[in-house]
Parts: sequence; structure tokens; C-alpha cells
Amino acid sequence: MSCSLFAKENDPTTESSTISGNVGIVSKYIYRGGVENDDPAAQAGLEYIHRSGIKVGYWGSTLDYNPGNEDKNHGFEHDFYIAYTHQLNQDWSYAIQATAYVYHDANKVRSEQGEKRPITSYDVLYNLSYKNLTLAAAVTLADASATNAGDAYFSASYIYPLPMDFNLNTSIGATAYNSDRDDSVVQTEKDFAFNEARIGISKTFTNTGLTASFDYVMGGQDRMGSDFDDHAVFGLNYSF
Repeated sequence: MSCSLFAKENDPTTESSTISGNVGIVSKYIYRGGVENDDPAAQAGLEYIHRSGIKVGYWGSTLDYNPGNEDKNHGFEHDFYIAYTHQLNQDWSYAIQATAYVYHDANKVRSEQGEKRPITSYDVLYNLSYKNLTLAAAVTLADASATNAGDAYFSASYIYPLPMDFNLNTSIGATAYNSDRDDSVVQTEKDFAFNEARIGISKTFTNTGLTASFDYVMGGQDRMGSDFDDHAVFGLNYSF
């Protein structure tokens, strides 16, 4: 799940279960350095957290393409996930999350050689947090139209609180690509590539549920070694 806004994890150790949600808009939707929507994207999510630390949720975003039909200039991404989060102590926590990435009106892609791959992809995310620093690794579970099983995305993010409810947000991400499963749909030229780095600032408006953000995304490369562009991303999010 990718979003331009940084949000502090809900504490799963509360005595009761909770339901939360969010709706927002970003000027661009950038995912691991690549452009998912070069126009303003509407995004929304809903999450249920059980007091045990288990949570299930949904997040979605508009796209400026359809991965199953290159003639369409619009689409929609649906992310469904289940996770377990545990607070070890005041400073340390960890989480494990399984996510399915489903695309509306898109089933499979076929290469000119006739090979087919599903568009829906699945991964498992592991993260470890110490205060405002989070280290994470996401591993793809099955071949899909844009990924190989075994691709592993590594990231680190740090949030630095500033006065007046501002936060300085930073992150970096890179992928170790598995070329052993290449075919005519997915090819790999880089075994490892830096994908993106972000630096930004966000402002939470107390008692309103609103957060505004600005991120500057420095692009790296994809699995073929093609360069990603840099982007400036503005966002406005309402949480409830």
C-alpha cells in the first residue's frame, strides 16, 4: 500500500477494537518511483483493528491507465490486506502484513509470444519500528504482470516531529529483483536497483482530521535500468 502521507500506526494495545478510515487526494500517485497516476488521484481507505493487534483493511486509488487494456487511460487499484501489529514496549514494535493488489476491469496480460500472467499481485510485508524509524521488507509471493515471485522491496523511513504539528518525513526504497522467473511478459536487467527517495513535510490540523503534505520524490531506476523522473507531490487527507 502506497501513499504520499505518512501516518503514525494506531496502537493495537488499546482495550477495545477500532474502525478508522481516510479519504484524500494527491497531485500525483507515485509508487516505488514509478508513476501510477500523473494526474490528481483520489484515494481512500478503511481499516478494522482488533484489540489483539490483528487488523484488516482496504485502500484504493484512481489510476491514469488500465493494466489490462492499454487503450484505456483510467483505472482503479484495490488493495486488500490483513496484518498483525505488536507493540513490544514504548519504543519498539513490529508488523507482518499480507496484501492483494487487485485492478478493476483487468484480469491478465498476454505477450506477443502468447504467454499470460495475472495482473493481481500478492506480497508479504515485514516491518520493525523503533520510535519514529521504520525498516521494512516486502516480498512478492507469485508471478504477476509487473513482478516476479521473489522480488524483494526494502525501505527505511523516518519521521521527525516539528513544532506546531508539523512533521519532516523521509524515506528511501530499493528492490532486489528475481530474474530467474523472467519470460516474455517480465524481463529483468538489474539484479538490484535504488527506486526512490523522498523528503517532505506534513501538517496536521488539530481536531479536524485533516493532514496536508508535500513530498519531493527523487526517482531511481526500474528492473530494466530505466530511469524514473523526479516528482513533487502535494496531498490532502481526511482521517476519521
